[in-house]
Amino acid sequence: MNDIWFGKAPSVDSSVIKQNILKAQTERDVIFNLIELFKLGDLTQKTLLIQLMNQTKDEAVLNLCIRVFCSISTHDDLRDSNNLIFLGEATEDAVNTFASAAITSLSLDVVPYLLSLLDDWDEINETSTIIRDSIDFFINFENQLGDEATVDEIGEYYLNYTKDCDTDKYYFDQKLSFPGDLAKKLIERIMIAANHELPLQMELIPSLLSIWSGEKVPGDYNTVINSTNYKDFINYIEGLSKKNWEKGQKYFYGHTL
Repeated sequence: MNDIWFGKAPSVDSSVIKQNILKAQTERDVIFNLIELFKLGDLTQKTLLIQLMNQTKDEAVLNLCIRVFCSISTHDDLRDSNNLIFLGEATEDAVNTFASAAITSLSLDVVPYLLSLLDDWDEINETSTIIRDSIDFFINFENQLGDEATVDEIGEYYLNYTKDCDTDKYYFDQKLSFPGDLAKKLIERIMIAANHELPLQMELIPSLLSIWSGEKVPGDYNTVINSTNYKDFINYIEGLSKKNWEKGQKYFYGHTL
């Protein structure tokens, strides 16, 4: 539940997984089976994920639901505030999870939720920092307004910022999302780390590439890069480059959302 991705895609048919969902005895069984279904590109049960996310009292289930929702949500999912009712009574832990995972939604439509949360949690230093960092990742407001900007100032900046964006596209770090751009950053880090046998020390990019493609990056944050495993990363990136990716699109396990 704390891995950089959601595990390998299942080898069974979606109908089998749907039966497993019907037979599920616990919320944890439900979310695990929903993830398996989504990895096959079957999002017909997304509503069930949203219901579970908004109703569960199990913090671990909620945090995983949030991560999955951000990974598979479309703009329309985020534009419907009824999908995120849980935020109104969320604990600090859940707010931190949502603010961190919001980046993986790749949608500018998540920013109004972050602004609303910032209004409520700005006095809690750690949570405020996480929320502000996520907003800044989308719209880069700190360069213009500074890190002490008020919620109203950030909100006005956001409205002006989005006027120059295609809000029907998906964005990563203020650019149209594209796996090739992330793969380039990964290979740059790999080359530096391999020369000095340093740990990879990248978390977000390997996670996104693994989730977008459905093929796990051959290492994690603490993996020491050397002349042996260096080739594994090269082969991985070459494999990604052979797939058809579209700028500004969002993917989950190789499926277009």
